Amino acid sequence: MSSFSRNRSSGLAIPAFALRRAQDLGIGDTLAVREAIAFCRSLGIGYLQLLPIQETGGDHSPYNAVSSIALDPALLATEPGEVPELSAEAWKAARAQLGSAVAASQIEYPRVKQTKLWLLEQAFETFQRKKGSLTEAFQAFCQREADWLPSYCLFRVLIDEHRGDPVWTRWNTELQNPVRARQWLEQHPRKTELERKLSFYAFVQWVAFCQWETVRKKADEEGIALIGDIPYGVNRYSADTWGQPHLFDLSWSGGSPPEPYFQEDPFVARWGQNWGLPLYRWEAHQKEDFAWWARRIAHTTRIFHGFRLDHVLGFFRIYAFPWEPERNREFFPLSPQEVAERTGGRLPRFFPRPDDPPSEANANAVEGARLLKKILDLSQGALVIAEDLGMVPPYVRPILTELGIPGFTIPRFEREPDGTYRSPSTYPPHNVVTYATHDHPPLAVLYEKLWESAQKDPRPEKRAHAYHELTCLLRFAGWAATELPARFPDQLHMRLIEILLASPCWLAVWLAPDLLGTKEWFNRPGTEGGQNWRDRLSLPLTDYLDQEPWKSKLRKVAELLREHNRNHPAAISL
Repeated sequence: MSSFSRNRSSGLAIPAFALRRAQDLGIGDTLAVREAIAFCRSLGIGYLQLLPIQETGGDHSPYNAVSSIALDPALLATEPGEVPELSAEAWKAARAQLGSAVAASQIEYPRVKQTKLWLLEQAFETFQRKKGSLTEAFQAFCQREADWLPSYCLFRVLIDEHRGDPVWTRWNTELQNPVRARQWLEQHPRKTELERKLSFYAFVQWVAFCQWETVRKKADEEGIALIGDIPYGVNRYSADTWGQPHLFDLSWSGGSPPEPYFQEDPFVARWGQNWGLPLYRWEAHQKEDFAWWARRIAHTTRIFHGFRLDHVLGFFRIYAFPWEPERNREFFPLSPQEVAERTGGRLPRFFPRPDDPPSEANANAVEGARLLKKILDLSQGALVIAEDLGMVPPYVRPILTELGIPGFTIPRFEREPDGTYRSPSTYPPHNVVTYATHDHPPLAVLYEKLWESAQKDPRPEKRAHAYHELTCLLRFAGWAATELPARFPDQLHMRLIEILLASPCWLAVWLAPDLLGTKEWFNRPGTEGGQNWRDRLSLPLTDYLDQEPWKSKLRKVAELLREHNRNHPAAISL
């Protein structure tokens, strides 16, 4: 159970991959997270919120993990002293081979992941040969994690056997079932080699959990609450759907309906977001007393003091498509009738039912509340925060309030009938207030895009809309400047920071770019091209404390935290 109270406080949100430190390998890692904890303590920030840290697949999305539990090897600090038996020579060679990827502004995932796995393999080879003092600890880990680790490791080996293809429905029939796959391995002429690979993937997870548990220990020592993130779903071709297919429905593809704020992609604007997630067979989970969820939550709270529950709307009803995301282009131009002709009459819809008529909405409310109560029970007192954004049914937030689950308040989504921002004084005290999540443009990007459009867009209606939005933002900030610069003004930035701190919400959180006034945008929903989940901060977080213009800004932030009684008790003077 978490010992952190809900006194007024502040938080920093950042994907672990976006962090930077002096000796990293082109991606944020557990050592960088420990530095982020020190950064929070220095400022007086009490909470550090991370995106999911489970192993990602080919799209690198933390919300499309290949396992609900296995941690991402790419986020490990793969250097001597952090990985047992890893040599300094191997680490130096790997860093030299990565070259410019180490300092790149965006993560070069294929090179980085390949290099880190190579380093882990070098360490494992020595570890296995030496059979040193840590062997017993590794074996104890394997025994403790026996309810998921063997299946995951076999799944990873089979991906390797299929040249990196995780789509297990394309594998030979005998390999689409874990029991038969184990029989296949027992009879395989390369059994010894494959069993070594099984041990390697178990070793990687042992190292990963050891490193992240050290992160937790560091947070405990510094008095910083770590907030994790449990995605709504898992990759449809994950170790979970392969190992326990009865818990998932792969015939539909979970996502969200069209909404006003994600209009840049034509498909998303017309049809909504198709995330490709399998749906849950909730009745199957209930028959097993939600054991899958219990395991998932227990492993999350081993590392984190609490977690953000992604897409909480999906626990009430989830929007789903009768096709996978790879076919979005095919279906984009079609009419509903043409779609139905290709899908056997199926159209995108809500599951288990839509919210109309009211009796159906009531049924969704009752079932969603029941599921969330179960999540709370399984969390055993850990802090649970609901991501309640999007097209929110009217019954959701009252239920969250009744259950004591904080939701999110984002100022630009809180509007009066005339489109202006609501006064922060009206925000729910039990909520978390923030300007953006990883899906939204940071303040600097939002301001400069609106300024550019208001000044230069050739379409009058777009110029008028951008000017209105910019005016609403400035009024919200009480900004009275007669001339607006093209670049995001520092004074406006600090004013927006103070407004967040002055709100009645118990926790005020900044996405790192909004705290720093920078432009890293981690995910643009609906966009393609491989640019998402790649942006990194330009400096290690602790370096911002010593370099202008951030040094002065952060000194002011620390003062504002104290003024608004949101500074963490463990804060040290800047």
